[in-house]
Amino acid sequence: MSGMIDYGSFAERLRSVMPRWDDRERMSPDEFAAHLADTAPRWELLRRFQEEWGYEVPDDAVPWQRWSESEHRQYLRRLKGEAQGDEGDDDPFESVDLSLPIPSALDEWWELPYNSFTHSPRLYWTNPEYPPTLRPDPGGYGVAGGLPDDTTLVPAGADRRMCVFKAEYEYCNEWGYPAAEAGLPDPRVLVSVAEEEWALQAGSLSEFFLQLAVQRLPSYYGWTVYGGDETERIVAWVKEELPTLGLRPWRELGQHITVYGAPDALVFHDTGYGDFELTVYGRTTEALLTLGARMGLDWSDRIHTPRSVQEAPKPIALAPGDTDEFGRWTVLTTSPDPMASGTERSSANDGTDSWTVSGTLAVTCDEDGTLRVRRLDGDAAPVTAHPQAGPATALACLDVPGQGPLIASGHRNGTLYVWLPDSDDGPLEVARQRPKLSGLALTATADGTVLAACWRDDVVALWDIASGERADLDLGPGITGVRLDADLRLTVGGPSGSAVVRLDADALWPARELMLSVVSFEDAACATDTDPEVVPRRLAELLSWDADDARHAVAELDTLLAPESELCSAAALAFVYLTQIGAAVGVGAPHCHVRRRALGLALRIIRAVDAGGGRWHEVTREVLDGIRHVLPDMMEEEDPATRTAGALLVAARGEPDERAGVLLRALAADDTVVEVSAAAALALGDAGAVDTLVSAGWERADVDWLLPGQ
Repeated sequence: MSGMIDYGSFAERLRSVMPRWDDRERMSPDEFAAHLADTAPRWELLRRFQEEWGYEVPDDAVPWQRWSESEHRQYLRRLKGEAQGDEGDDDPFESVDLSLPIPSALDEWWELPYNSFTHSPRLYWTNPEYPPTLRPDPGGYGVAGGLPDDTTLVPAGADRRMCVFKAEYEYCNEWGYPAAEAGLPDPRVLVSVAEEEWALQAGSLSEFFLQLAVQRLPSYYGWTVYGGDETERIVAWVKEELPTLGLRPWRELGQHITVYGAPDALVFHDTGYGDFELTVYGRTTEALLTLGARMGLDWSDRIHTPRSVQEAPKPIALAPGDTDEFGRWTVLTTSPDPMASGTERSSANDGTDSWTVSGTLAVTCDEDGTLRVRRLDGDAAPVTAHPQAGPATALACLDVPGQGPLIASGHRNGTLYVWLPDSDDGPLEVARQRPKLSGLALTATADGTVLAACWRDDVVALWDIASGERADLDLGPGITGVRLDADLRLTVGGPSGSAVVRLDADALWPARELMLSVVSFEDAACATDTDPEVVPRRLAELLSWDADDARHAVAELDTLLAPESELCSAAALAFVYLTQIGAAVGVGAPHCHVRRRALGLALRIIRAVDAGGGRWHEVTREVLDGIRHVLPDMMEEEDPATRTAGALLVAARGEPDERAGVLLRALAADDTVVEVSAAAALALGDAGAVDTLVSAGWERADVDWLLPGQ
């Protein structure tokens, strides 16, 4: 931060740059317009205030655009009176009076390269309206009305409509300028405080945006003290000793906040209905301790750490030699040098928000989230898609032999899409995490195409594209970007440094080969005449959060696969999925309402395999032989569902090896989960264990055949 700032003199800084409405009568209209248009010093004051409180535009920020490219084209056509063409029934400008000019200060604010709202909107929790929309709203969406007939905020007979450019997150308050002042470069700003009531909030748009920053930035970047039992005395002292910032009281959500200035500190006094009557923000803890001492108070135990400190990205924590217990990754080297993103971002308002290039393939994403893929070695028009996920925060592309371009796009809301533009399908959502997705890489390796993705300080995920297998790696904090080489060396890092990690494909995706053998049901057959492609859909529905949907799905699968009759190919292909869902591993790890019935169906498929000798019986036997070595590992897992499944699958295969036998005896004797101990006891031949499992929710027909001799 810069040196000490005395906010006691802030009002003087404000008066020196903001519009002088009291001088309007002494100026000609042209002179006053020129005075209002002199906004550069006002924006400089905003920039300096943001800097004083620690705001910096994030390196990976995706700025909020005023409108999408298509909206802008339509707006220009409407202004020119050109034919609209077929653009659907929705008119995006239904609430806009296109005859009204847009004040130049509003456009200037949108274009500020240091605009803390457009680059960091989560600091503000407000919604922009651009172009500004009218109140009363012809489209019926806006909440507030216009100015009342007896208003003194505009001259008698003037246009009483309001042009709203900003709204509180849930539209409880709206901010706008009078339509009567739309022709001014920097008009006054009013705030809606009731359906038919507006109050003066700021003397200009530029002053409003400064005032909004005053309300938002100190609460995020400042050290904080909240008023207590001594609030009444402190307020009296503040009014006596500290000057205001020269801003009008802030009106939002019932609050009525006056801000006072002190050295490196701001005092917020709310006479409305906010959570605290008194809140003090300091640029440093020393500023708060000094101010408290002036009030006769010791605030050393009451200072709250800024959210900016709590939420700041942590430094990368990897060191050479680090590995995980499964041997999936090992750190080779680390570096303190920052790691840049592989996605470029536009600094110009050209409609393209971000882009990346791989060979002769280029992919761009517009500010509205539209993806465009083009080849740089030809003249063909780009292929577009609209995943409806907002601007991209990371992009990756790769030309896959035999398939064409493969595109991955990560978005601000944390979603990850993959897309094959040459197919008839649109982008497919494959993941969604709470933080925004910050890094992507697509690489052709000796083991196939691999996708790497990272969410800021959360997780690094790796997909084997051919099989769909995913591995999540906990590599610690400080990771905002990924890069993947063809030899499966993964570079991860961010502003605080980077690390090169060697990956082991077999350990990452142990079921990869197995999944490759069953990912397609296109040529399979069900026990009924049903289209086999319904089987994977019903398998997915087993993981539905809706219990009824899951129960209906497993009941339909029972009919489609019918393991009591001749084993069909769809049953053989579905077996691995049913096993994973029943065991809560792999694709079956998410929540499931019907886990026992899914595994029970898999167990009955095993019984059918043992009783028959056709082609699909042999295929399923090979699958069973392929998973035999992991069953002891399953019996050592933390999840009881996995331990139960491991024991029952061992029982279904019969003749456990030495390690499995030891584990079964230990589980039967010592496991604290009754269901687990009963499954192990059943595998050891205890007939009474069947009743225990039935009491736990198992179908008797699914487990009683597991007893030796049945």
